[in-house]
Amino acid sequence: MKRLFFLLVFLLFISSLGGCSAARDSFTEEYQLKEASSLKIVTKNGSVKVTGWQENYLRLRATWMVQGETESGLLEYGRDIEVVPNWEGEVLELTVSYPSQPPYIHSVSVSLELEVPREKIEEITVETSNGSLGFYNLRSALDAISTNGRITVEDCEGEINLETTNGQIILNHLRFLGENGRVVTTNGRIEADVMFPPAGYFLLRTTNGPVDLKLPSWTQGTLRMETSNGNILIDHMPAAHLLRSGKNFMELQLHGGGMYLEVETSNGNINLGESDLLYPSAAAI
Repeated sequence: MKRLFFLLVFLLFISSLGGCSAARDSFTEEYQLKEASSLKIVTKNGSVKVTGWQENYLRLRATWMVQGETESGLLEYGRDIEVVPNWEGEVLELTVSYPSQPPYIHSVSVSLELEVPREKIEEITVETSNGSLGFYNLRSALDAISTNGRITVEDCEGEINLETTNGQIILNHLRFLGENGRVVTTNGRIEADVMFPPAGYFLLRTTNGPVDLKLPSWTQGTLRMETSNGNILIDHMPAAHLLRSGKNFMELQLHGGGMYLEVETSNGNINLGESDLLYPSAAAI
């Protein structure tokens, strides 16, 4: 009887898939920055990837997918999706615009890949949902928020404010600038090989996930680590001087400096180690 029940459920699942069709395509646009030094991207149900390059214009590739009950009308709907540019002084805003969604369409997603002038864009703001975010080879302040998506930042420097839910955050060869920085997720791990300035307040926080943190050996400042239902583990940080500790927290002094870094998680370990990557030295900063 139980086998018959699962067979019926499986057949219903297969039949539901059979009634769903999909259409997919992409388009490319190019934009001049004009007077803009800041970029804002607004979309939903899709990933966003931003990479710095040496050209003096911005190139965008948008890939859309439309799913619905029948093939009729899906392609036409998808081809009406637009990315609308708007220049307002120093800001270039790119917004994904969707036509009115008829009842036979079940879902629509748009993924964006951008190549932006690395030396001319000073700030990037991204808003999306149900999609991952990626930032590569940039020298810009990053202010990004997503839901249900992973965030990856690699070979970047700038003021950093990142937030997502139900996604891990990967920071690799990232140099924090400015006096404040914030990286927050829920239900995801944080992996960070990063550098901080000698002054300012910075936060790495997750819930239901571990934090793996690597810092240059010459990092200056105070590091406070706190976890619930987890351990704090330190691997080869000879400059770390214990200031205070308790059941769920540990506070360390790393050389001098007025930088204060908080690392928080629940239901996960915090692992602290020394970075093998090349960062500018403390003397250079």
